[in-house]
Amino acid sequence: MLIPLTLIYSIVMLTYGQETKSLDAADQQSAKKPTVARSVQEPKDSALTAKGNNRLDNNLKCVDLSDLKGMLPLTVNRSKQILRQTEDWEHSTWKLADKNLDSVGYPSVVLNDRGNNPDGKYYLYYGHHDPTSGIGCAIADSIEGPYRKLAELDPDRKHSMVLVNPHYPAPVGDPSHYSTPSVVWNEDEKLWFMYFHYYNHFHRLWEEDPNYPGGGNQMTALATSPDLASHNWEIVKDPAHGKVSVHDIAAIMPTTKKSWMYGTSSYNAIQRLPDGEWLAFLRGTSNKGLPTVGFAKSKDGRKWDYFRQNPVIGGSARSKRKRGIYRSGFVGYLGKDRRGKHKFLVVWTESVFGADVPRVRYGYTTDFVGITRDRRGFAKWSAGDGFISPWREGDQLYLFTGKQLHVMKLPVGSK
Repeated sequence: MLIPLTLIYSIVMLTYGQETKSLDAADQQSAKKPTVARSVQEPKDSALTAKGNNRLDNNLKCVDLSDLKGMLPLTVNRSKQILRQTEDWEHSTWKLADKNLDSVGYPSVVLNDRGNNPDGKYYLYYGHHDPTSGIGCAIADSIEGPYRKLAELDPDRKHSMVLVNPHYPAPVGDPSHYSTPSVVWNEDEKLWFMYFHYYNHFHRLWEEDPNYPGGGNQMTALATSPDLASHNWEIVKDPAHGKVSVHDIAAIMPTTKKSWMYGTSSYNAIQRLPDGEWLAFLRGTSNKGLPTVGFAKSKDGRKWDYFRQNPVIGGSARSKRKRGIYRSGFVGYLGKDRRGKHKFLVVWTESVFGADVPRVRYGYTTDFVGITRDRRGFAKWSAGDGFISPWREGDQLYLFTGKQLHVMKLPVGSK
């Protein structure tokens, strides 16, 4: 990967070497359905739909595209930069030579119209992927911005972080960081859920303990808040994990014994589906391979069941020439098919091994196991290192990725 964290990986993990492959059509048709948690009852309309219309609530992060007339366009109409490196904490503390590296991005956008003290503003959460990142926040009055960071809005604030890494400001060489926030509204608990990944200094102890799976290097944690405007978030912790997980952080989505996610479980995109079930679009990295993607489901957003068919996209390949880097993007809802099954758009990115330039790819599925690739090939818009945060208003689809906001005009009819 062409991000500074490869410096960390070269020290704490083995050199990447496992070859990857994609499921072909025959594999997809023969794949069995995943063993996952029992589906929950479909929630009431108020829990699923946005206020003022009958589309899925954007704050559930599964964007409603059920009224598309045709296929999702491969191009966007315009793009602009919405994030910039402006604060001290947004710079790397890994080593002095890295001070000017800029990996700020990883946006996740929600509308503060739920929970306590809703103010009707758009909250953009972001981070960077160098030590010693925390999770920052910027706010806008409209979806296109401008997004102003908390320290700009409140001169009394020293920074714009809402989650500060306990090691900040870290000494040179400390790989600590929080990054890749994925924020979703939980109607059942009346809480905002923020999933993010953390560097686990105790990964060797995690790996050596028979009670914990995989390498435990980077894993996904959860923080909650009843009130976005307060900027107060509480990280879910478990003192019982204190010997194997730094700062007692509970690994909500830990690494696994399977090679595809043995080293890290991070950059995961979370959404809630129309039937009320939670879906995690996972990105796993082996300590012997390259990133691949899969899925997990949950009844409550806290306890997750990984699909046993993972990785669904980007498994091992016999030919070194075909090796690549796969990243999770976003999920869209396309309505029901002729059999009455929910149909979904799955968006991810692929890069050629040795030349990491993420290229966007679309696919279609009803079960997140058999994924049919879009025959048109790659999309013509760019994506960053993390997942893509979608938002829809009318016939406009807003795609937040890296430092960029892409705006796409949708071919839609009346719903």
